[in-house]
Amino acid sequence: MKILKWLDDNLEEYIMIFLLVVISVVTMVQVIMRYFLKSAMPWPEELCRFAFVYSGLISAGYCIKNKCMLGVDALTSFLPKPVQTFLTIVGKVMLLVVFAYLFYCSIDLIRTTSTLSTAMQLSYKFVYASFPIGFGLGIIRQLQDFYHMFKKDGKEETK
Repeated sequence: MKILKWLDDNLEEYIMIFLLVVISVVTMVQVIMRYFLKSAMPWPEELCRFAFVYSGLISAGYCIKNKCMLGVDALTSFLPKPVQTFLTIVGKVMLLVVFAYLFYCSIDLIRTTSTLSTAMQLSYKFVYASFPIGFGLGIIRQLQDFYHMFKKDGKEETK
């Protein structure tokens, strides 16, 4: 149970830190190779792009978990509290539906692709796997958010 708790608390954050380190180190090595040793490697730009895509999609779950998703509340802040709560729930349901749809479509994308990346000769199936991973984490985190939101509401009603 401690492992599951640790994964729940840290999974996205540690993956994004690792990917940022990979991007930084590979870019620095490429700069050193190009400008000091006059010999550029063909694959670092592609690897950094793929790591950036993974970190961007994984950050969706992280942002939901830490309640740092972008939102515009200029109009809803003037509405009564029950209406604000209703609109918040509707927005979260819409986000969950969009993530579920994109998750479903991304599985089909992985099945139908057969191309290889130019420099690394890596199957794009690996790159496109970032979509269901990111959207799947987003779905899980959104469901957790619903659970915590309704659990909190239930506790307030019993007080």
